[in-house]
Amino acid sequence: MPVPAPSPAWVTIRVEVAPEVADAVANFLLEAGTPGVLTEADGADAARTRLEAPVPAAAEGQVVAAVERYLASLGEIAPAARGATLAAVPVPETDWDALWRRHHRPVAVGRRLLVAPPWDVPHAAGREVLVIEPGMAFGTGQHATTRACLEAIEGAVETGEVRSALDVGTGSGVLALALARLGVGRVVALDTDPVVVPLARANLARNGAGRVALLAGPLAAVRGRFDLVVANLLAETIVAEAGALAGAVGAHGRLVVSGLLAQQLPAVAAAFPGWRVAETRAGAGWRTLTLVWEP
Repeated sequence: MPVPAPSPAWVTIRVEVAPEVADAVANFLLEAGTPGVLTEADGADAARTRLEAPVPAAAEGQVVAAVERYLASLGEIAPAARGATLAAVPVPETDWDALWRRHHRPVAVGRRLLVAPPWDVPHAAGREVLVIEPGMAFGTGQHATTRACLEAIEGAVETGEVRSALDVGTGSGVLALALARLGVGRVVALDTDPVVVPLARANLARNGAGRVALLAGPLAAVRGRFDLVVANLLAETIVAEAGALAGAVGAHGRLVVSGLLAQQLPAVAAAFPGWRVAETRAGAGWRTLTLVWEP
């Protein structure tokens, strides 16, 4: 994913005034077009209040001149405003690339998996390292629902009963990749958004998982049944697609659904009559369910 474009250069308009006129000056700064004002007592002088307001560097001269005129006129009617100080302080440029890279760090998941960005791939003995380029497609290992799905996948594969799997809403392809790297012989990855499919394909190729079948289209278009179906979507979508999801699971198979909030669990469970919740995973307010068919 391209690093966010740097914002225009900004400066901070810093005004130090007597506390009794601080609100009036703060209101003027907002009226002058600043997006917000930070107000704090000056630790070195409790009789002063410091106001800081960001403005684009291109507007610095105009805003400073307006504040100077306002302080002068205010001082004529409010002696406390006299002696106010005014300065424009440059805001340091943000290294967006560094911030982006710091956010996306290697994440160990479960007992056998580790998700890493291409610029920070560690040696992880005993783990399958999944190298995922963060991009517009969801699924980098940073989100709790992705991690919970990976853990559920690992647990299902360890039973030795998963020979085929379907990843619905594959996004970055990380779940399909995990399935392939954990030894599932037949893996199909599906997404309704054709824009993310090339991103998933690139991630799968980067990790040597070219045998994963990658499809763009609706779930109803997928033929066959699978030992494991994983759907990390929103609750509304899972409920709407409940019939198709259940129909894609083979006899004695498992269905993992994620992207659920606690208050949404009753509606999701009701959408799958005859299915039992075999396992619930919770993390950062989200829930992931593993369902098994019990007529």
